[in-house]
Formats: sequence, structure tokens, C-alpha cells
Amino acid sequence: MIVAREKQQYYSLPKMPGEKKQPQSEPVRRSLKWKDKLALTGLVGLFFCSSLLIAFYFAQVLATGYLLNNTETDLVQLRKESHDLYIRVNQFTSLENVEVLAVNRLGMVKPVNDEVIMVQSVVPPKLPATASADGNGVEHELRQVTDEKREQNWVIRAFTKMVGHLEASINAG
Repeated sequence: MIVAREKQQYYSLPKMPGEKKQPQSEPVRRSLKWKDKLALTGLVGLFFCSSLLIAFYFAQVLATGYLLNNTETDLVQLRKESHDLYIRVNQFTSLENVEVLAVNRLGMVKPVNDEVIMVQSVVPPKLPATASADGNGVEHELRQVTDEKREQNWVIRAFTKMVGHLEASINAG
């Protein structure tokens, strides 16, 4: 194998006889007018500002996506907790649980069928609002206060409804 040596004289072609050497032309500098420079600077500035605006909106989209993802995970946790609490409420309000609590904690005794006394509740009919003889309307005001108390005390209504279900299951069984 033969390796060629590098020689500088072979890099340029030899001059042919009668050929004139062309002078190397100097690069022509064209200067821009100040209006063109201003327009070019404005375009570069506009490109920079639009790039910043696009980056800002992209960051906003990412931040909103992050918040949305966190909110969705919080919502899933709250739904699970709500479901668990709903199950616990149903367990605590079941008639069997109420019966166990009444017998064990409150010391109540389960009645035998022949020891049950049925009490029928009597609801007085609603009378039209009339003023009393002295014209003060005290009777009407008392009736309104008792009606409001009946409507406001939903805990007592729920408890009596639950006891009614329990009585119905005892009488049926």
C-alpha cells in the first residue's frame, strides 16, 4: 500500500499560459436603510413577544391541567368517604342495630306478644283560626307555636317512624 504525502503545491491548479489572474472581488456590503432596520427589528420583537405569549398560555394550560387532576383525585376521595359514611349511617339506623343498642346499652327488655299494649294516637282535627272572646288571639298563637315545633323537630319524627317500623316487625313476627 502506498500512502500519498500531502503537498501544498498540488492543491491549486497551475496557471495556464496566457491566462490572466482574476482579482478576487471584495464582498459588497449593502447597508440597510434605517426604515428597513426598524422594520426588521420590529419583526424580531414581534416574534419574541408572540413566543413569550405562547409560552405563557402553555404554562397556564399545564397549571390548569394540574389543578384539574388534583381536584379529580380529591373528588374520588370524597366520593369514597361519602359512600363509606352512607354505609355507616345505614348500619347505625338499621332496626337490628337499634334493637341491640336498646337491649344492651339502655337495658330495655324485649316484650312478649301478650305483654304488648297498643296505644292509638289521636290527632285533634285542625280547627280554623278564631280569635278568643277577649280578642287577643292567644289561642291562635299557641296553636301556631305548637305546629311549628312539630314541623321543626324532625329527629323525633324520624325516631317515632323507626319505632313504628320496629313495632310492625315485632307484631308481624
